[in-house]
Amino acid sequence: MFEKAVILGLYSITPVHAGSGAELSVVDLPIHRERHTQFPVIWGQSLKGVLRRAYEKTDNTDKEKTRVIFGPDTNKASDHAGAISVGDAKILLFPVRSLKGVFAYVTCPLVLERFVEDVEFMSKINEINEESKNKNIGNKNIETVRKFIKRLTDDSEEENGSCEKQTLSETNAVVFGSDLVVKRNSKNYVVLEDLLLEANNNDKKKENSNNDKKALVNLLKEILPENVKDKLDKKLVIVSDDVFTAFVTTTTEIVARVKIDANTGTVQRGALWYEEYLPSDTLLYSLITIGKPRIWGKNDKERRRNEMAIMKAFGCSSLDDCVEKMAKELENVDSHLQIGGNETVGKGFVNAKIRGGET
Repeated sequence: MFEKAVILGLYSITPVHAGSGAELSVVDLPIHRERHTQFPVIWGQSLKGVLRRAYEKTDNTDKEKTRVIFGPDTNKASDHAGAISVGDAKILLFPVRSLKGVFAYVTCPLVLERFVEDVEFMSKINEINEESKNKNIGNKNIETVRKFIKRLTDDSEEENGSCEKQTLSETNAVVFGSDLVVKRNSKNYVVLEDLLLEANNNDKKKENSNNDKKALVNLLKEILPENVKDKLDKKLVIVSDDVFTAFVTTTTEIVARVKIDANTGTVQRGALWYEEYLPSDTLLYSLITIGKPRIWGKNDKERRRNEMAIMKAFGCSSLDDCVEKMAKELENVDSHLQIGGNETVGKGFVNAKIRGGET
């Protein structure tokens, strides 16, 4: 039973290669992808190892705390499980080249629906031990955002006619702000890669619609780095699920890598391969759930001794209190992490932000 949940936002500073191994295709080393959607993903087991390594480097961290939160070392893995469960990092915003404004943060209804469901799931877990429902991330905006997403995929008109109809197709997009908008023949467009999409951007006369968009922006900003927040409401674009799928499968970075023969100064025979990367400025998120510390031991006396050691390590009077302590410990993890391969060539660096408290 999990007692607490937090969301981990991962904003890529450099291209990220969380590889899935060799594959029989043009790309020798592709990135992780979901089997059914082909959306980029970083598996939870990879993230957990990264978080553990980063946590071990924080101040005032002892081995007992690490053992309780993440589980024992590999050679003693059968003793007990860790107290946290780290979910897969799902795609939320994908950077796409734009004719105007350099690039756009692109998302789609399916991705946003998943995000809303995960935020609601986190809120329900946290409400078990919290008096106020307003303490969790997104509760102030979640219902408004849910209705906004529904309108993007619903062909029916709003009953009161007060909200702007914004049904998405393969030929249009919902554009936030005007930085990306190109005017042509008295119409507004956004050009993403080689696609010309009609831009349905903010209309100041549609107050309800603008409030819905503001609620979505505020929700996404919760897991964005401070230096990126101001850009979001100017660069955010929502496209259809099909268009988004095309972007994340065809516009990732493909890099040719070679190995040079030190004696000849030329490419070594057979040492040419292609790697796939998630581009810089990609935003992913992962749901982390926290349960009570596992109590291990061969008998009651040993288990009680271990329980007392856990409470002493975290400075709490009960195992229930330790859950909140562990959540605070995770928030102290370094905001800059390295994920995936090619660390020595400057790849895989992300800005991490853990949220789950008051907004």
